[in-house]
Amino acid sequence: MAKEMGLEVSGLAELQKSFDKLADNKVLYPLVYEGTGVVADEMKRQLSSLKTSKGYGTKQHKRYVNEFDKKVLIDAMGVAPIKERDSINSKVGFDGYYLDSKGKSKPVPLLANSVNAGTSFMEKQAFIEATARATRNQVFQAMKEQADKIIKV
Repeated sequence: MAKEMGLEVSGLAELQKSFDKLADNKVLYPLVYEGTGVVADEMKRQLSSLKTSKGYGTKQHKRYVNEFDKKVLIDAMGVAPIKERDSINSKVGFDGYYLDSKGKSKPVPLLANSVNAGTSFMEKQAFIEATARATRNQVFQAMKEQADKIIKV
């Protein structure tokens, strides 16, 4: 019918093979990990560039994160395993606990939130938002390149 209308369709079988490959969700996992890797690398860079200060902060003289807490954040950052529910996704974030300078156990995600949003005594350093802004286009490009490698027939 396509030839009767003056249209020539070629490569339809190859296109169908490409779609068949993508129909298997396990093929999508490398794409998700590729994108997550881009975000993780940028977040590590953002964490490494956080401003630091010594001592305690007050409401009048806020401080930045100290070197120890900055190292805790860098060490505790990681990539979650892929979850498959309504969609296939993974997360870059923080997990675990650390001992603060007084020997108390504190959750690392709480520290990350304090640095990201600021507190009454700590300056805000919005590294999570900066990571999201910096990687949005890079993630799509990395995932597209990975998909092109997988889809090639």
